[in-house]
Amino acid sequence: MSSLMELIEQGETLPLIFIVAVLYYVGQVAIAHNLQLKKWGFRLSLLTLTAYVLFEASWNGIYDTTTLLAIVLRGLILAGMALGMSWIALSALDLLFAPLGRLNRSWQTAVTRWQYNRGQKQREREEKERRRQEQDEWERTAPERERQQQEQQQAEAQRNAEQLQREEIRLSCQLLYDQHAPALLTRFPRERLAEYFEQYLSDGFPIEIVEQRGKLLEEMIASSLEQTTGNKQKFASLNEIAEYFQEQKQEIDSLNYDDQTRQSFLSSLNLQEDRAIREFLSS
Repeated sequence: MSSLMELIEQGETLPLIFIVAVLYYVGQVAIAHNLQLKKWGFRLSLLTLTAYVLFEASWNGIYDTTTLLAIVLRGLILAGMALGMSWIALSALDLLFAPLGRLNRSWQTAVTRWQYNRGQKQREREEKERRRQEQDEWERTAPERERQQQEQQQAEAQRNAEQLQREEIRLSCQLLYDQHAPALLTRFPRERLAEYFEQYLSDGFPIEIVEQRGKLLEEMIASSLEQTTGNKQKFASLNEIAEYFQEQKQEIDSLNYDDQTRQSFLSSLNLQEDRAIREFLSS
């Protein structure tokens, strides 16, 4: 190394250029497929050039441009040799430590896989625990859900039954009206009956109110019928009232009507019988 530095100091250019070329070629071959080592070689050569120029400038001083150019030239030669030697040295170190690097990468891969598997097992345990808790909660709340379901079914059945009752009440009023429609059309037109259904007997009202209003509507239809026909039956006693309406009911039972129509007629007769009894008692 001292002989090499003496050649550099003496300015033996040709031997030095030959040495630089040989080192550069060998180093280039050594790191041909490793760009990372090539970059590090350039960094070390640049560092060598900078260090040599600074050392010469501080140690020997720079008196003129010729001295500066000589120092830079010698620094470039030294940097070229440093470049080649660093490539060779780095290549040798890479070859030496490559198995250690592969071992380190294998170790890191194994550690990463172990951590992943551990995390995966932890997640699986947490997921299993969550499902178990959900199952326990599902089983714990099963009676409450069954109770709520039964209540919903009962409520639905109740709503359906009440809706059917509303429809039966409206149908009863409609059949009573249709029975005496020719006599009622002038005093009680169909449009008025439809308005009563829409405003007072609709599905939006509770069944109790619809029942009460249905009875009132049937009484009003019967009262309108009596006022329209003008042939109101006169009775001398309660027995006569009972016998008269019993005959009417038997006659209705003997007619060929369906059950709904027959029930509507009987309901109308019951209302008329009640009204006749009240009028007889009040007279």
